[in-house]
Amino acid sequence: MSEQSSIIQEIRTMANHTRVFLSMPYVEGVSPKCLDKAADHSIASELSMGIERRDGYFALNEVGLSPIDHGGLYGDGVFEGIRVMGSRVILLKEHIERWFRSAERIGMTFPYSREEIAKIILEVSRQAMGNATEAYLRPVLTRGMGYLGVSPFKCIAPTVYIIAASVLLYPKQQYLEGIDIAIARKIRRNDESHIDPNVKTCNYLNNVLAHLETRTSHVDETLMLTNDGFLAEATTDNLFIAQYENGVPTLVYPKAEYALVGLTRNTVIKIARQLGFVTRESATLLPHDLIGPNREVFITGTACGIMPIKKIDGLSTAAGGQRPLSDKLREAVQAAMLTDPDIGLSIEATDEDLKGYMSSSFAVPVDNL
Repeated sequence: MSEQSSIIQEIRTMANHTRVFLSMPYVEGVSPKCLDKAADHSIASELSMGIERRDGYFALNEVGLSPIDHGGLYGDGVFEGIRVMGSRVILLKEHIERWFRSAERIGMTFPYSREEIAKIILEVSRQAMGNATEAYLRPVLTRGMGYLGVSPFKCIAPTVYIIAASVLLYPKQQYLEGIDIAIARKIRRNDESHIDPNVKTCNYLNNVLAHLETRTSHVDETLMLTNDGFLAEATTDNLFIAQYENGVPTLVYPKAEYALVGLTRNTVIKIARQLGFVTRESATLLPHDLIGPNREVFITGTACGIMPIKKIDGLSTAAGGQRPLSDKLREAVQAAMLTDPDIGLSIEATDEDLKGYMSSSFAVPVDNL
């Protein structure tokens, strides 16, 4: 089977267990036809402008997104990635908060409240998962349908869609062996004067170009550098080094200025501190700091969890593939995600459970740690 055929088969398999919540302004003759029979969801501020909004839950092949939506035209939108593990939505309120903050940073307003969004996420998860216990969610907010120009002031009202699907970035064996990565030297990570890495926008071209730069290395991920040549993050994941310093387990990670403040990242840092690690943010980590027999390098992200790095540009990390500190952290983080009531919310949560959960404190900070 060719690589292209394999990709098609994987997508078809995923589609069988995918549901999509879609919410858009309804303008006859303009909006996708899938909304013709969708439910009306009156939003007072939109009704005052003469705009009707409709929403519903759809199979993947039923969904229509407008070709004049500015999310597709210009990457003008924000998104999140959320895991369901053990039938629990992990860090739900933290992800929703980060999503809302990203929207605010680019001048967008949600047509739903945080609690309404949480309720929608639980419902689309239930519809997609059936008897499964794991899933991946991709909530997206775009500027919406608009005129064929870059101006955000020429859009009707935001589009919201939430994809609930299965995802498996890496086989289980790779969590034992680690993956190979490379470093992009030409394409550098954006800073806040361009597209702020701490705003999770739909414009990921910077990351895509970095990954394309290392494509001949046939690696699984790509590390990105700051303009000054220091380590920033991977294209979709945060970066860590675990090692003993003066006999003390220590966790070092790049400064968040050039890297998304990841929620898995913050979970790892919080649990590392509970386990007695010294944690240290550094703005001056260099590529050679990743190499050495006592250096355990790993990346973290919502989709990948905690993934150890085996080789960087062909050079091995960690002596003989032994990663006791990384393994200890991974086991502790996974246990917390599966059992800690503050970290996860059951997809079968009642409205009362959901209300209590959404009003409780964050399990991990949504700001820099």
